[in-house]
Amino acid sequence: MANRSGNSVWILVVILAVCLQVAFVFADCKQTATGTAVDFSRAYFLLDPDMEKYMCSDLAGDADESAAATYLLTMTDEARERGFGTGMVRQTIYHVKTETLAQDAESATIHLKGYSRTCIHPVFAYVAKLFQLGRTNTFEGTLDLIKEDGKWKVCGAPYGLSPEV
Repeated sequence: MANRSGNSVWILVVILAVCLQVAFVFADCKQTATGTAVDFSRAYFLLDPDMEKYMCSDLAGDADESAAATYLLTMTDEARERGFGTGMVRQTIYHVKTETLAQDAESATIHLKGYSRTCIHPVFAYVAKLFQLGRTNTFEGTLDLIKEDGKWKVCGAPYGLSPEV
């Protein structure tokens, strides 16, 4: 009888753990202004065309004439002028710290600060870190976000980005 109640306790613990895991997954999926600012920043520095999905309708627009498309074309041209591929102007960001300067139901101002490095193959990055090669840059920016169609979107001129870049 004691063995049977011990099994019941373990079954209840497993069921509770599964329920909590499901609850945590749903809680993590909720979009926040801070999360959108960080996701946009990652996409911006990686030169990811998906950065446009984080931009408000004023910045996003026609696929060929949006601020993101203009920025990507400018960075690609800059890399080509320097004799590199696009990979040499892509940056990985890490140790991102955020501070919410202002937020209400429809708008937010988020300040981000962190480090960036040229995005290279992970093995090369490890070797560069091991031998203290390469350069770590700091970045800092303040992003204005608005709620558009129920989702947080980056607006204004994030990191100096505008359709006329």
